[in-house]
Amino acid sequence: MNTISGKILAVVLSLFLVAYVGYQGYRYLYSPIKTETAQKYMIDDIVYANGIAIRDEVPVDGVSTGVVSYFYDDGVRVITGTPVAEVHDSLESVKTKHRIEEVEDEIQRLTEIQQSASSVINVSSISEKIEEQIGNLIAINLSGNLQNADEASDALQDALNQKAIAIRDVADFSSQISNLENEKATLQAQMSTQVSQITSPAYGYFSSYCDTASTAISTAMLDTATVAQLEQFSQTQYEQDSAKAGKVIQGYIWYYAALVGEEDAKKFSVGTTANLSFGTSSTESIPATVERLIQDDSSNKTAVIFLCDYMSQEISRLRNSSVQIDLGAYQGLKIPYKALRFQDGQQGVYIVSNQILEFKKVDILYEGIGFFISRIDSNNTELVQLYDDIVVEGTDLYEGKSINAR
Repeated sequence: MNTISGKILAVVLSLFLVAYVGYQGYRYLYSPIKTETAQKYMIDDIVYANGIAIRDEVPVDGVSTGVVSYFYDDGVRVITGTPVAEVHDSLESVKTKHRIEEVEDEIQRLTEIQQSASSVINVSSISEKIEEQIGNLIAINLSGNLQNADEASDALQDALNQKAIAIRDVADFSSQISNLENEKATLQAQMSTQVSQITSPAYGYFSSYCDTASTAISTAMLDTATVAQLEQFSQTQYEQDSAKAGKVIQGYIWYYAALVGEEDAKKFSVGTTANLSFGTSSTESIPATVERLIQDDSSNKTAVIFLCDYMSQEISRLRNSSVQIDLGAYQGLKIPYKALRFQDGQQGVYIVSNQILEFKKVDILYEGIGFFISRIDSNNTELVQLYDDIVVEGTDLYEGKSINAR
């Protein structure tokens, strides 16, 4: 029996010895501390939302019969009483009027080029201008926004005519101008005399497009509107008011109410600046500033009210479009949140320097999912630096601890 007990005891001691040696080897070969090297990182902070444009607008009364021809592009400033459109008795009359305007523009441009023919012209400079306008037309075509295509096309034609004069390919444009004058006279004789004008009822920015929200939505509503109301406005489809010839947007300041979720709302405060890009525009990005935040029990969303003072043809027609809110780019050191530690009330991370743990502060610029970006300042040695070995996993961490200590 004693022999059996002795053998059992010997086996137990042997197992214990193996386990102890194995544990010591494990401790020696395995370090419970894991590190990652701090790297430079840049991210664009963009929020996507739905919303609605809020402006003070005065509808322009239309007419029951006839065809309306507008004097201005949308987004142009007008004063009270300014003629903004005229009403013709037929579509043919409108087309004739537009062709007369085109002919008059061609005559003016050719006349100016011919008058400058006697001065010294740099052919090389004209060639560069031609190449520039060709590049502009290509860029316009690729963008899909053809708003400035006519202007670029006219500029290219003018440059080609200037070069034709400069290299003596043509003597002058007298013949072309004469033909255009004759065409203008013929067209004027065909013009209908039954034309009436529409004038602006207010001072502001004119738009030929007026929707059914024009009189229902104004800046005054921002003082009492709930988030739920603004959300409902943003989801309503407003149709064009066919009874109106257009509208005048009063003042140069207007607002856009963006409805954002709880997490995104944390990124905004009064005074926050951003660039807004709307779903109706492929190229425009306009500057805006947060004027106020609306939060209440009517919705779990926040209405971020942006103040805008930019106007264009597309913006004048904007109502309840989606928006891309660009808050800017952040550049710094990307650090996993699991590395964040606190020491003496300061937030920072532990780094490994010469096999010793050292605590360094962080200055958080941006917070993402599972990481944050800390400011880079090579002159501030208290902050974590580029290429520091940051401890992302480990226990019993403290300043001055040797990572080789067992």
